[in-house]
Formats: sequence, structure tokens, C-alpha cells
Amino acid sequence: MYIYAINCSVVNLYIKNCFWILFFMLICIESQAQYTKKNREKYAARYGIKLSAGAIMAREETTYIGNERDQIIHQIKLADAMPQFNAGLWGQKRFGWLYSELNILYSRYGMGYDATTFTSFGAPTQRKNERFGYVDMQVMAGLISNGFRIGVGPVMHILAHHESQLVSLENYSQRLRRVSYGFSGAIGYDMGKISIDLKYDKAFRTIGDHIYYRYKKSQFFETPDGITFAVAYSFGKEF
Repeated sequence: MYIYAINCSVVNLYIKNCFWILFFMLICIESQAQYTKKNREKYAARYGIKLSAGAIMAREETTYIGNERDQIIHQIKLADAMPQFNAGLWGQKRFGWLYSELNILYSRYGMGYDATTFTSFGAPTQRKNERFGYVDMQVMAGLISNGFRIGVGPVMHILAHHESQLVSLENYSQRLRRVSYGFSGAIGYDMGKISIDLKYDKAFRTIGDHIYYRYKKSQFFETPDGITFAVAYSFGKEF
């Protein structure tokens, strides 16, 4: 009987020890899984597509076109700016508290001008529109914490499309820059496969950078700075 009782006690002790060992193993496995997930999140790479829309912030401004005798023949007034739309590819890499981002987007926007001609008495003011299409290549870097981001970076604008109704004006000419540059700042938030951003783009060119009246450059000083709201979708796995 004593031997049987001793054996039962040993078995019970063995079972209890096995239970506690298994319990601690489960805790360690769960802790390791959480650590691995957080580690992956801190150094994750994401890529996908991005769509954005916004507004050009240029204000009203007026210039004049003269003839060879320095007589004013046209008044050109920047009346409004058309909405800006962007679409393209996006990628992000995290480095703990830091992140870097690459955007390759096709951007399209337009300008509206009120043109008044003085060569014909009583000629009405006409609306002349101008449209641009750019391939924007941007690198951005900054800080990230709990999904919230703040970053800055340079952008290169490559002219892909341009059409202008101003070319019908007498003494008007244009000299388009194929490449121009700018700088951007953005705040954003990542949630699963979706990322959202509010971005401000500062252009290093004026709205009249390409506009010449015969051999004289126009005196437009406003810049086509933009504010856009963007949504990106990641093709990678969720964290």
C-alpha cells in the first residue's frame, strides 16, 4: 500500500510539473510571437498604388503683352487653378522610428486665364485654359511612431504633357522646362493595408516660368504650390 501511495504521489507531482512546464512554454511562445510581430512591424517594407487629389494654391495675378512698339495689346490675368489629380506607385521602408518612402506619380492640373485684347475696340474678355501633365518622382523620409508619420523630401517634375490656348494670342511664345524641382512635407497614418497622407508641395518654378511675350519673360510670380490628400493601398501582408 505504501508503495502504491508513493507511486501515486510521484505521478501527481510529475503531472503538475508537466503542466507548469507547458504553461511557461506557452507564455514564452506567445511572447516570442508578439516580439516577432513588433519586430516585423518596425522594419517592414510596403509597396502598392497611391491616388490623391488636391488644389493648386496660386492666387490671382495679372501681366501684359506688348508689341514691337512697346504698346500693350493684351492683358493676361490668372483667374483660377483647376484641381490636381495624382495616381501611381508608392513604396515605404521602415527602420524602427524612421522611415523612407518613394513615390512615382502622374500628376495633372490646369490654369485658367482671363485674356483681354486691346487691339479691337470692345473685344470681350476670353477664358484661356492651360493644362499640364507631370511624372513626379519623389523621395521622402521622416519619423514614424504607432502608425503616425511626418516626413519631408525633394521631388523632381518631368513634363509629360502640355496644352495651352494662350498660343493663339499675338506675340505670345513659350519655352517649356522639361524638368523642374520642388520640395514636400507630409503627415500621415498607416492602418493595415491603407495609408493616408496630407501633403504640401512647394514648387521651385512660377506659373509663368514657361510664358514669354516675344523675347521677354512674363512677370508672373505666383508658384503652383499644391495641397493634396492621398490614399495608398499596400499589396504586402498586413502587420
